Order: sequence, then structure tokens, then C-alpha cells
Amino acid sequence: MNRRRTAPTKTELMQLQKLYKTDEKIGERLGGVPAYLVAYWRRKKNIAKHSLPKFSEPEVRNLWERYGDDEKAGLELGLSKAAFYNWRRRYGIKEKPAFLKLEQLELNFPGVKTSQHSVSLYGKQTIAQKVFSRLLDVERIEVGEEITVEPDNVITQSDTGRILQQFRESGADYLWNPNKVVVSLDHHLFEAHGNGSSHFQATRDFLRRQRVKHVYDLRDGICHQVVIEKGLALPGQLILGTDDLSVIHGAVGALGIPYRSEAIANVWAHGEASIKVPDSVRLSITGRRNRAIAARDIMLAVKRQVGDHALSGKVIEYGGSIVGQMTQSERMAVAAFSAELHAAGALLPYDATTRRYLAGRYPSGYKPVIPDKNAEYSDLLQVSIDHLSPLVQCPTSGDHIKAAGELEGVTVSLIVIGSLTSGRFDDLRVVADILKGKQVHADCRLLVMPASRAVYLEALNKGLVRVLVEAGAVILASGSSGMLSLAGALADGERCLTTTCSTQSLALKQSKADIYYCSPATAAVSALHASITDPTRFVR
Repeated sequence: MNRRRTAPTKTELMQLQKLYKTDEKIGERLGGVPAYLVAYWRRKKNIAKHSLPKFSEPEVRNLWERYGDDEKAGLELGLSKAAFYNWRRRYGIKEKPAFLKLEQLELNFPGVKTSQHSVSLYGKQTIAQKVFSRLLDVERIEVGEEITVEPDNVITQSDTGRILQQFRESGADYLWNPNKVVVSLDHHLFEAHGNGSSHFQATRDFLRRQRVKHVYDLRDGICHQVVIEKGLALPGQLILGTDDLSVIHGAVGALGIPYRSEAIANVWAHGEASIKVPDSVRLSITGRRNRAIAARDIMLAVKRQVGDHALSGKVIEYGGSIVGQMTQSERMAVAAFSAELHAAGALLPYDATTRRYLAGRYPSGYKPVIPDKNAEYSDLLQVSIDHLSPLVQCPTSGDHIKAAGELEGVTVSLIVIGSLTSGRFDDLRVVADILKGKQVHADCRLLVMPASRAVYLEALNKGLVRVLVEAGAVILASGSSGMLSLAGALADGERCLTTTCSTQSLALKQSKADIYYCSPATAAVSALHASITDPTRFVR
């Protein structure tokens, strides 16, 4: 990490102090800045040295009884796992709560479903219920209840022009809150109708007059990736989007819900969204993971065990040891893939990984939301990935998810790596590590699409783009324009191997070619052989 040369702003420094407490830790986060320099910045900005807040014994004991977990209890007080543990030891609170001891007698055998309904000792709430309760300022929301809420952000994409027309027809003149409207224009120049440019200009003029500052153009990349990079999706927020991939915001603890585009005009005008509180499902992913298993492989295993529609219309709360070990990039891939399961939302745990990712992206505080102990779920599911090998989703019906090793030798003529599910820097690094010093097979075309301009620039600065180009890959524009450029890339009868999700590969589906879906590692190794290949022996 490069040492920071300029002093952070007062707001940034206060946020870092809240997260890391000591000058030494803040200096480490800023790239090895000495503690005395951090102290100097604090004094110049009139920021007092951090002092540990005082928490009473009843307060600490109550949280311990509620959660029985230092990390979750600490989140309620804004403390780290270790800090809450120290407070608990200070008051001599060492024993596990009684109900946790009873729970430890319950054995969860490997499989899918562990229970139809959880046993609710306290009638606590899921993350989704807590998010809605916060917006309505009430203590509890029931599943199935019809509510009207004001979202924290509304994201529109290719349908922005149509929404704008409906907005004007409703008689509204002004957006209810321009700061909560996020618009991506990267589709507009490629719309099918002939007057796409006119619509594009009219939309831009409207957004400029309304002073909407969160407008992202053709150059920025896929809107949901950009929204997370810019810190516009935060833990505990409700994000409405006009496409299924809005669920990706659950990777940072926000509840992203696909919302009807025809109803967005009303949200623009009045700030009110009518929502039926969805069921929540707890999905634990456990086991041991070998080095070749990517997030995409894990989610294909979930899809194979749970089914295509078992989670349809429900909010998935992910948990388990495997999820806790995932990087933020992998969590985004998991959340995005939840759209393939037709989920109403996807929520991954807020922990140190999420906190580190958000540090510096968002200057002020936020309130993470975690589920209460024994919250009521419609289902508790468990998927074990022990002995899992890299998987490929086939175009055929029936047993359509198979091990990559079973498909070795199936030739492919086009491979596409990238998009929202697998176009982040970590994904490109895996691909570059495999392709370094090698050449893409002459009978295969390899196209790589970064998820955003920021990802593209990071890959460029760290030499990944050079490695990919030298290996014979073609780098596409980031964002939806890159996907739209794939129209006509396949002839009828050809085979394509891609890491995109099915909702983003519509351009590829225009032909009668067979499309297979896999992880970036599988795609990269297959590009070297022009046929589907198990990447296990190639991944270091």
C-alpha cells in the first residue's frame, strides 16, 4: 500500500478514528503513516484523541444475552469483536447465555433444508424487517404486510426515458429528492429506436435542471458496481432498482430490491414506494473450500441443490463459515448471482470485511443492521461445499449444472469474462495469473469486460491489462455498452463460455448458439485450450 502524502479531511479522519480508534491503526490504514503524523493532523483539525466510551454492565449483559456473539453485540455499540469481548471480561460475563447452550445440542447435518421454521424465543426480526422498521420508525414489521416507505436511493437505467415520460404525464414538476435519485445512462446511446440520441439528450437536460448529481454516463461502467464504489449503498439502507441485479447491494449490507419500473415515476414524484414485506430465508454455506473454487462455483452448487425457484420472491440472508471468509469482491458476486435464483433481495453479513471496504468510500457514519437472535425465517437452509469441484451451467434442461471435469473436451469458440458478476479487479487478477506468459488458443476468441472504469484503471495501473492483451484477449468497454457490443458475435451452432449472468447476456442469446456459464478461472483455462477445462491444476 502506498503511503498517503496528503492529510485526510476532518470528516475522513473522524470516520477513521471511529473505525480504528488509535493513531497507530489509523496510520496503518492510510498506508503506513507514522502515528505522530496522524496525531499532528488531529491537533490541526481540533480532533481529540480517541477515548473508549463507557458502557454499563446491564447494557453489555443485555447485548450478550441477546446475541451471544461478541462481533454481533459489538456492532450494536460500534465496537469491534475484541473490544466488546474486553468489556464483557471486565464485568466478569464469561458464561454463554442459557439458550445458546441448548442450541448447541442441535446437530445440523450436511444437506439443504435444516428446519421449516426457526424457534423464536424472543420474536426477533430479520435484517429485512429491521430495514423496513427503521424507515417507518416502528418497532416491528410483519412479513406480508403492505407498507409505504421512502427509499434511501432509487436507481434507473435503460428505462429512464420511459420513466421520465410517465413522470411528466403525472403532472409532477420536481423530483421529491434529487440526492436520492441515481441514473445510469450507459444504455441510452445504444437504444434500438432511431431517435435514441434525442431521448438521451432530453434525459440529460432534465436531470441537469433537476440538479441530480448522481448521474453516470457511458464511461463509468455498470451502474450497480459504480453505486457501490461511490459509497451510495450503505448498510441498513433500502435501495430500489429497476432490474433484477439490484440485489447486489446486499453485498455491503443494504437491502436492494428490484422494483417495477412503471411505479418508479411515482417514487420520483412523491418519494413513496408500496412494498409487500417479503419472507426471509437463512442460507448457510459451510465446508472446506479448495483454491480453485470461486464464488460462482459456490452459487452454482447452491442453485443445483436448492433449485431454480425455491427462493423466488424471498430475501436471502447468507451466513456460514464460507461466507465469512469471502472477500468483498466475492460477496458482490454472490449477491449478484442471487438474481439467478429470482430472489427479492440478498443480504450478506456486515463484518470487518465490509467495514474495511467502506472505510474511505463514505465519510460519515452509518448504522449497520444485523438479524436478531432466533429471528423468524420461512426456511433455514444449509449447503456444504466439501469436495466441491469447479462447476459449469449447461444450456440443456434437466441436469444442467455439471462439474467442469465432466465437460472437458467440449469445444468453445467464444469466451466472455467480466460484467457485474465477475468483472472486478480480483476476478481479472485470477485470469491474468492463469494467462501470464501463455497464448489464447487460435480457435478461440477471449473478450474481457471490466465492471467499471475504476476497475479498468486499477487493472491498467497494476499491469493486468498488459498481461491479458499480450495473451491475446480483447478488452471491451466497461458497462452495458460492452455487453451490447456482443450482438452478432456468435454464429448459430457455436458454443460460448461466459462468466456473465443470464440477465446480462441477452446480446449473446440473440443467436442459436449454446451458452455455458462458469467462473473466471474456468473460463481463463478454457481459453488456452479452446475447450472447457477444469482449472484445479492451473490455479496456484
